[in-house]
Parts: sequence; C-alpha cells; structure tokens
Amino acid sequence: MAKLGKKILVVLALVILCLGMLPAHQVGKDQVKAADMQAFVKKLMKKKHIAGSIAVVHNGAVQVVSYGRAKKGLKNGAKNVVYPVASLQKQVTAAMVMQLMAEKQGSSKFFSQDTKISRWYPGLRGASKITVGNLLTHTSGLQIPEIEVDRGVTYSEAGAVNWVVNRLNQASQDAVGTYHYSDVNYILLAGIIRKVTGKSYAANFKKRIVNRLGLRHTFLIGKVPAKYQVAASYDYQNGKNYQNRRYLSKTRLSQLIGAAQLITTPSDYYEFVSSLGTGQLLAPSTYRLMTHLKSKKTRYCSGFYIKKGGKVKLAYGALGGAHYAGYYQLTSDNQNGIVMMINQRSCGEDKLKGIGYQILQKLELNTFSQT
Repeated sequence: MAKLGKKILVVLALVILCLGMLPAHQVGKDQVKAADMQAFVKKLMKKKHIAGSIAVVHNGAVQVVSYGRAKKGLKNGAKNVVYPVASLQKQVTAAMVMQLMAEKQGSSKFFSQDTKISRWYPGLRGASKITVGNLLTHTSGLQIPEIEVDRGVTYSEAGAVNWVVNRLNQASQDAVGTYHYSDVNYILLAGIIRKVTGKSYAANFKKRIVNRLGLRHTFLIGKVPAKYQVAASYDYQNGKNYQNRRYLSKTRLSQLIGAAQLITTPSDYYEFVSSLGTGQLLAPSTYRLMTHLKSKKTRYCSGFYIKKGGKVKLAYGALGGAHYAGYYQLTSDNQNGIVMMINQRSCGEDKLKGIGYQILQKLELNTFSQT
C-alpha cells in the first residue's frame, strides 16, 4: 500500500507539473513576441531618427512603443503626454456627421449624403450644387491654397467657419465632383454639426466621441487640461536629435475647426477607430454608408483611405511648419495594424509611411498597403 501510495503521488506530481508547464510556456512565448516587437520598433525608430509613440496592434492586443522625448526631461509615452495629429481628426468629424444623419431620420432636421449644403450656407456661392457627400469625399471643387497659413488670430468656432465662407466667395471654384484634398470641406462640415445641433463642435465632440468611449487623453486644442503636456516637435539635423523645436500655434489650429485640432494618444485614437461600426459610435449599416458614399472619386472617403479591396484603412496627418505626423493603418476588422504619433522626424510622408510599413510587415506579410 505504501508503494502504491508513493506511485500515486509521483503520478499526481507529474500531472501537476505538466499542467503547470503548458500555461507558463505559452505566456513566456507571448511575452517574447511582445518584447521582440518592442525591441524591433525602438531599434527602427532610433535608426530612422524618429521619436514619438506607436500603438502596435496584433490579433486585437495593443502594445504602445515609445521612443525619444516629448520635451526636455519628459519621455514620450509618459502618462501625461499627448500629440497633435492634424488630419486624423477628419475621420472624427465624419463620424459625428454620420451620427447626425442616423439620428435625424424622420425629423425636420433630417439630411443625407445628397442634401445640398445651401440649407446651412445659403450665402456660399455654388452651395446649391454641393452635397454633404461632396464635403466628406473632398469632391466639392472647393479649396483655399492658404487655408493652413497662420493668420495670427484666435478664432471662435463660428468665426473660423465664417472666414472660410467669405474667402470661398472670393476664390475660384472648380466643378462639383473635382477632387481637391482641402481642410475647407471639413471646416464646413464642422459648421453643419453646429447648425444641426445648435451646440458647439467642441460640445458635440465631448458628448459624441470622448464621453461615449471614455477617452481620457483626447482633447481639442485649447481644451487640453494643464496636467497634460502636448509634446514638442523636433527634427533631426546634422547628426543631432531634437533640433528646431516647434509647437503648433493655438491661433493656427483655431482656424481649422473639424479638420486639424485634435490632440490625443495612439491608444485613444485606436479606441476611436476600432469602435466605428460596432454600435458604440455608429451602427454597422451607418459605418458602411460612411465608407461607400456615392460622391467618392478616389479611395478617400469620410476622413480616411480604403485600400487593398477594402481589407485595410489608413490616414495620414501633418501640418507644415512643425515636425509632427500622425499615421494609422489597420485591417478592416481592427485586429492588426499600427497607429503612429510622431514628434520628431526629418522625412516626408512617403518615407514615414515606409517606416510604418516595415512594422506592418512584421505583423502580417502581404496584407497592408505600402502607401
């Protein structure tokens, strides 16, 4: 009996050991993968002389890798560091427009992608031919070459929209259907959000995006709490990091309501993008409409580009005069991809996307777009 008891104990010990080894081995394997990715991304950022924070999404798991500094004495990736992302805001504005389309069905305020913007802008020349869909897809034919030039004025929301309307009435206009990527389209959309709701763009943004998703590091310029630090931007010159420090001026960003005022982090922005079409912000049917507007002439629709036959989505944002850049590329199911927020670079859009593509190739070969 004693020998039998010993054999049973040995067997039990072996079973427990085997059961214990499997999860430990699996966890170790996952940790190595995460550590390998972090080491790869940091090495790449160092080699390419870029700084910032990058959310790497693999099979739905998000890992944020940061490198460099936000300002002297403060590292990128610190809990209080946030980044300007310029045109990545356009998708936020488009999402709010689509929310309103869905909410106003059956009411006197109902509008669709085919509604002419003369309803809200009767004094804008040519508005009776331009639809909401044209604004969302940059096919209004409207543009103002100097729209991003700092005019040295801190505009109210209404003031920024009114300036655009007045300037457009003086500018030449191309035929409706002509594609011009221009902030003016999204500034006008921000004005429509204000007119439909009777509330500010900022109030709508907080209620419809920030509060619904519980985002804690996402703001509009001028609304960033004092405890948060907007990262300074730098470029790399003559073999040295952190040269030519630049911030985007509040006056300049006040001009760009709805188009380029967003301050956030990679993880918060990923939370926003991945919530579209889930019912949190937009129902699946509304999100499909958002990405398949009739006025679309390129692969751009509602703030982002849809590529690889609809398998991936991406957007890029930057403003001249500073060294920031925002870029994301994700699979359509949001399970794999990257969200980059860069505050030091010396390269342009194509090269920065190329750096991102090297990370994407580590995640999945032959899935993502190079540009």
